[in-house]
Amino acid sequence: MKDKFQLSELKSFKNKYEYLTSIKGLEDFQVTFFSKKTIIKSIDLIDFYEDNYFDNKINCDKEFFKILDKTSSEGKEISSLFNFRKQKSCIIFPVKNDKKIIGYLFLPNTGNISERLKELIFDFKKQIENKILQKELESRLYNSNKELKGKLLEIESLIDITEIIDSQEGVKENLFQNILVTIISILNASKGMILLKDEKSGFFSVISQFNILGEDLPKKIVRITKGILKDLNNDKRSKIIDKTQDYDLLKSSKKNCVVSPIISSGIIEGVILLFDKESRNGLVRFTQKDLRLFDSLVKKLSLAYDNIRLIDSLKTSNKLVENIMSSITTGIIMINILGEIEFVNNSAKKIFGFSEEEALNNHYLMIFQNNSNLIELLEKSETLDEILYEENFKIQDDKDTSKEINLTLSPVYNEDNHRSGVVFSFEDLSGINKVKSTFKKYVSENIVDELLHNETSLELGGTQSEVCVLFCDIRGFTSLSEKMKPSDVVYLLNSYFEAMIDVVFANNGTLDKIIGDELMVLYGVPLKSENDCQSAVNSAKEMLKALEKFNQENTKQDLPKLEVGIGVNHGKVVSGNIGSERQMNYTVIGDSVNLAARLCSHARPGEIVISESVFQRLNDNEGFIEKTSIKVKGKADLIKNWICG
Repeated sequence: MKDKFQLSELKSFKNKYEYLTSIKGLEDFQVTFFSKKTIIKSIDLIDFYEDNYFDNKINCDKEFFKILDKTSSEGKEISSLFNFRKQKSCIIFPVKNDKKIIGYLFLPNTGNISERLKELIFDFKKQIENKILQKELESRLYNSNKELKGKLLEIESLIDITEIIDSQEGVKENLFQNILVTIISILNASKGMILLKDEKSGFFSVISQFNILGEDLPKKIVRITKGILKDLNNDKRSKIIDKTQDYDLLKSSKKNCVVSPIISSGIIEGVILLFDKESRNGLVRFTQKDLRLFDSLVKKLSLAYDNIRLIDSLKTSNKLVENIMSSITTGIIMINILGEIEFVNNSAKKIFGFSEEEALNNHYLMIFQNNSNLIELLEKSETLDEILYEENFKIQDDKDTSKEINLTLSPVYNEDNHRSGVVFSFEDLSGINKVKSTFKKYVSENIVDELLHNETSLELGGTQSEVCVLFCDIRGFTSLSEKMKPSDVVYLLNSYFEAMIDVVFANNGTLDKIIGDELMVLYGVPLKSENDCQSAVNSAKEMLKALEKFNQENTKQDLPKLEVGIGVNHGKVVSGNIGSERQMNYTVIGDSVNLAARLCSHARPGEIVISESVFQRLNDNEGFIEKTSIKVKGKADLIKNWICG
């Protein structure tokens, strides 16, 4: 009784086993399992698991234990798992789960195994079986709770989509962009796009996209008779696509995609494509559970599509003239099927230098006679049912002044789906406008103004520079966002970025990029200041103050408090326009950038960590304390660092 009590009191099965082997007569007691590996591991018996054994030769399904002779066929079978210790026989106790043998308890038979020892082994066996049963019940309960949470998420997500649709304002593109961002947030997709069918042409085009590079967007006319749209049209149901390389629209996927048709009256009016699910461990595959939720959301959108289209049609009709006239910076020329110009806006007249009277009702051959290359493009567009794009296209205006434009030639169709002309739209990129339009997309306006006054400070292409790099990362945001509604997550992030970026621009910083919930900021490119390191540190301190004020406002709205860590490093980098001809980003690369990111990772919430190269250049280092040198990934030597916070 004492041994049984002692055995039951021990918590770990490994300790229970060690206790049994300490008892006289059980010194050679052995255990092996060959099934239920995950559960065996969870009860601390994985050391006794055998991967390469399949029990199909020992018959003891209806017995509590069995004595085997070493020379018998069953004895020879069991000897591959256990050591007979020079004994001629053994006694085995089958461990069962759901009436199936998953392992054996083994003791070489010395011929004098007492009932007490048998009872101890049998008691150990029952404890194992009961624990396995308990673990299985816990697993089932966990899965049931997980399924319930999934249903709750589905209901909340449907409510979010319904609210967006019911509060439809503005143009259709904005509505679908909001829908796309919400669905991406719900399913943790890394990127996505929505394509809608043009009612006149029947072709599909991208109406909204998120995080997709220009080169990955469709460049040809998208028809329902080809590719993934053809497959969706055949069975009209949502699906997971693992072989994404088989489809042009999905080639940018690294894992897999979920795709779903937007159906109205049995006809596909659009499709939604989501790419590569994000997780804490990086990109992962979408699952059937994700697909079910995705399908529910898109079906809700499909039910509301007719109303969306009707409302958008009314708004478009009422504001058509207003929208065209408001396109001040973009030139627009409408050419009919006969090649005659039917409409020109003010920007088009200004860029080409002709008057409205000269252009209207005249053939484009007469109007653009000084631009033979443009005439060739217009003639080409008359024979092709696709959109033509040209960047940095050279033209001559009415005074023979050379200019550069980005142009688009888009075919137009009437209600009978017959070609009715082409829309020629273009943006002036000549002179200073080219520099301004490039840099205003990622640099604060005061820096753009400085560049316009001193163009020699701008070097196009890659060049080596000394730059101060700042990384600012929200601590614990992934786990925090999992507890919030997607709409609240988007609102919280947008509000946070607005507060932080205002501080960056106030200190002449260049916002390089936003990586999830992390900011990467540059000081020293494309324009240097008197002390870039001091500007970066000033920004970091002001960001913490701005965050404190931001959190105070959040508390009033019952939103969670955010905490950040900041890392700053100074050193040599390669800076310039990096990317492709269709899309490029002004950024920096190099070991100094990596070290700044590592320092940011080292910073605790509310801390600013700077390197020695930054500290030595500061005019005002108040508040910084040197800390023990740290080891960072990619560096052989320890890194000196100073911390403020």
